[in-house]
Amino acid sequence: MARTVNEEKRLERRKRILEEAVILFAENGYSNTTTALIAKNIGVTSGTIFQYFPNKEALFHAAVLEPLEDIQKKSLALLQQNGTPAELLKNMVKDQFDHIYFYTNELRLVQSVLGQRIRFPELTQKVLDSIKVMTDKIESVYAEGQSMREFNPGFSPAMISRSYISFLNGVALTLGEDIVHHPEWENLKAHAYYLFAPVQHSKN
Repeated sequence: MARTVNEEKRLERRKRILEEAVILFAENGYSNTTTALIAKNIGVTSGTIFQYFPNKEALFHAAVLEPLEDIQKKSLALLQQNGTPAELLKNMVKDQFDHIYFYTNELRLVQSVLGQRIRFPELTQKVLDSIKVMTDKIESVYAEGQSMREFNPGFSPAMISRSYISFLNGVALTLGEDIVHHPEWENLKAHAYYLFAPVQHSKN
């Protein structure tokens, strides 16, 4: 029992360190964020941080990649449920837009890495690999929907999936935490789904 409690405390402390790191790296950038500042903000010593992450670079990598993996898992799970391709993509769009404001800082970090590819080559490649897993899945679902005549057959699935991810990131970075209070919030979700060019079947 004691071991379980201690492990839970370790996991909770690691989570707290990572959450604060995400905020500070997103606000101040990599160079201007120190492990000492992260430690001070959560009330631990710098040495405590190094019990969980060997150095600042490893902490930065975790701050970028772990939330991205979390977002990806949730989205992939939605695309693997039962339903038509159109239903799956619509559910994915709704869920991502309903929760995107939780990941504002995380998405800012991803964009920061992609904007500094020479400085963070290895991390950049891991981010791109992660994004590709997501876009590949969207492509396959979209292509299936095209074959079922749910989507316009004249569009490239690869182009559609990348356009959607770009739109999603752009909305999050532009509106940030105010996203759910934006007067056009519901319309933004609708426009995101319109990017997939769903076929409008006429009603007799």
